[in-house]
Amino acid sequence: MLQDAARVLLRDKPKLVQSMYFEANAATQAHQDTYYLDAERLGGMAAGWFALEDITMESGRFYVCPGSQKIDIAQNGGNFDIAFNHARYTELVRRIIADNRLELRAPALSKGDVLFWNSRTIHGALPTQDPRRSRTSMTAHYIPDASRFLQYQSRNKPLYLGMVNGMRVHRPKDLSRPWHRAILWCSTTFPRQVRFVRRLAIKAVTR
Repeated sequence: MLQDAARVLLRDKPKLVQSMYFEANAATQAHQDTYYLDAERLGGMAAGWFALEDITMESGRFYVCPGSQKIDIAQNGGNFDIAFNHARYTELVRRIIADNRLELRAPALSKGDVLFWNSRTIHGALPTQDPRRSRTSMTAHYIPDASRFLQYQSRNKPLYLGMVNGMRVHRPKDLSRPWHRAILWCSTTFPRQVRFVRRLAIKAVTR
């Protein structure tokens, strides 16, 4: 059923390139997914937010800004690169929301509900009002099966694909691969150094 919905949105068979699981809510800043990841054709990715429990207002609901996908925003790179100028990008998004008087629509989602959006849609998560409340949920990002995966609007990222229930799924941290185990060891042993090296690498590809 979810694959059918993604197929309708993408007008093609979907391919899962990223998924994330959340228990707590860290109040995600307003952003577009395309700044970080997208299909090779910008705006060609669709994403879904899946409520795994009834999401109360106090737990910090997910929101979208309807119509924001039609607004052109600075691309990743130069003074808006994610490596060293990410704050400039998030501030720009906040100004765009204010200048265009965009609505932050945070629907009430019950367990099993799904909200889909386009990779160019501005979205985020509201702050938690009651720390005792959880927000158990998942997000998934799909691109057309025939498309390549674009990262930071600047490079085509190789995919490590496996088949799950008839859909190709990217497994970027598959620990059956020695290289991925090595990356995990470095990341947990030298976290600060690895983060800095990653920032340098990102800067190199987003100029």
